[in-house]
Amino acid sequence: MLGTAMIGAAGLDADANLLMILFGLCCGGIVLGFFAGWRGLRGLRVERVSPETVVQGQPFEIRYTLTNRRVWGCARGVQLQDISASRRRLVVAQAYIPVLRPAEQITLTVPAMATTRGRVNLSHLRISTRFPFSIFTKSLILPRPQEIIAVPRLCRIASPIRQIHRSADSASSGAMMARARGDEEYYGIREYRSGDNPRRIHWRQSARTGQLMIREMSRYQDHRIWCIVHTRVDRGDAAQAEQLERAISAAATVLCDALEQGARVGLICDGQPFSVMPPGASRAYRPRLLRELALRAVNASAELSEPLRRLAWPARWRGPCLLFAARVDDDLRAAADWLGKRSGPTMLLAPGTPAFETHFRFDDGPDSSVPRRRGLRSGLQGSVRVPGVVR
Repeated sequence: MLGTAMIGAAGLDADANLLMILFGLCCGGIVLGFFAGWRGLRGLRVERVSPETVVQGQPFEIRYTLTNRRVWGCARGVQLQDISASRRRLVVAQAYIPVLRPAEQITLTVPAMATTRGRVNLSHLRISTRFPFSIFTKSLILPRPQEIIAVPRLCRIASPIRQIHRSADSASSGAMMARARGDEEYYGIREYRSGDNPRRIHWRQSARTGQLMIREMSRYQDHRIWCIVHTRVDRGDAAQAEQLERAISAAATVLCDALEQGARVGLICDGQPFSVMPPGASRAYRPRLLRELALRAVNASAELSEPLRRLAWPARWRGPCLLFAARVDDDLRAAADWLGKRSGPTMLLAPGTPAFETHFRFDDGPDSSVPRRRGLRSGLQGSVRVPGVVR
């Protein structure tokens, strides 16, 4: 732009026709560069396909389908960026398309990562281009609202925790109970493997998927375990909030591990609202439990012991309890005493205590329960896997 202005000024000052012609060519290039990219962008249709549920700290894929609706004219140098209303919660790589020919459709697979648990709101898509001379950046904002639930990340769990519900079950009602008739209950559907009972083939699901699917059964088990999460932290205390995230991750790990072993798992979370999910089993129950943990907000005043005392605790709910919290206080001890009398053996688990550090291992070390944004962004940018596209 500055060079064009200098050429024009020199041409007028020297009254040189050659400079004026060159000035006109430069002005034409500027006008062309300003308007040329708009037409290509306005002819694009962009659709996004993303998972409804992801795991905090684990990369996942978002797919974009771009279609050039024009019958002539290519879209060149297109950049695609997802704009999230929760920018601190999600890191998404940008995509680059060198050329999109008329009536052509391509699908981009872009890596992304949720840095925190909870709701992640995707609001808009931005497509931009600097074609043809990289002088101006032309962009369009396309509204594409969508919500993703980031469930808590899972840590590694030690064997003593896995055996709590087994020992309590044998001490209370008598270990695994099998019935003469109907001693197995429905657990889920999986692919057929060699040696499986053909009578358990799920023909309707097999017809839908095009491959043999089988009903997976598990023996009826009477043992159960409770995960109770105390979400209270001191207002403005970032260290306690970070400890609570570790406690929630440990609770999510325990309930997933117990469900895989066939136990019935119940979940109680304090705060607003106070939530009680009775003991349940099967893989279909796991997403409900993880979603509740994902959406549970931090509270600064709600107590745990008082709402527990108001609960009608039936005998069928009895079982060992694991009580997770950011720190151990008087309210937590009172809740543990009540649970020990009404439900069964209760263990207090708070980050930094010997019991917690013995039973749980976090791969990122003890001082970083939430993945850092800087390293994630540098690792995700420019890693779009599109055939023929190099970023």
